[in-house]
Amino acid sequence: MKGFFTFLKSKQFFLHFGIAIVTVAITLWVLVKMLNTYTQHGETVEVPDFKGKTIAELNGFIEGKDVRYLIIDSIYAPKEKPGVVIRQDPETKTQVKRNRTIYLYVNGLMPPTLAMPKLIDRSERQAILMLESYGLKVGRITQVAGDCNGCVLGQFVKGKAVEPGTQVKKGTVIELTIGKKDRFVTASTDTAKQSGPNFDDEE
Repeated sequence: MKGFFTFLKSKQFFLHFGIAIVTVAITLWVLVKMLNTYTQHGETVEVPDFKGKTIAELNGFIEGKDVRYLIIDSIYAPKEKPGVVIRQDPETKTQVKRNRTIYLYVNGLMPPTLAMPKLIDRSERQAILMLESYGLKVGRITQVAGDCNGCVLGQFVKGKAVEPGTQVKKGTVIELTIGKKDRFVTASTDTAKQSGPNFDDEE
């Protein structure tokens, strides 16, 4: 035991102890550097603005920008040009790691189709709200003599009756005929008054 304590006080112990500390410090420094290199610590790039770019332009657009892209969805926005990027994630000017994948949403070339809802026998107000919730447009509304007052008697596309369940394009203009308990009524309107949602009478 006395010899052990004598060794702890010797120059040889302090020499070995110093070498061990230096070795551990160098090892930790190398590991930190390797980890920073692997994770590209502190190396970020600014996300470019993809909006408005066509699909054909994307490969050339990202050259030299150190990012990747992936088109993950197609959204139909009638006011935007078909086939162009309308949304991205992350947003432009965000700082991201190099080679980060930017997720893109492209405006569809064709509007999606949907099943025409049943509007007949509903009130005019309900029919208008249903059309808007389905992404359809309200066209000419004509009042005709009928047994019901203010209910939908017919639904049309370009003057032709359209049955519930028929596939129509989103954004299609739907014309309505509304019943009026007055055989002399033939008035029509091109627009409809809008009001808050109320589907209480839906079946």
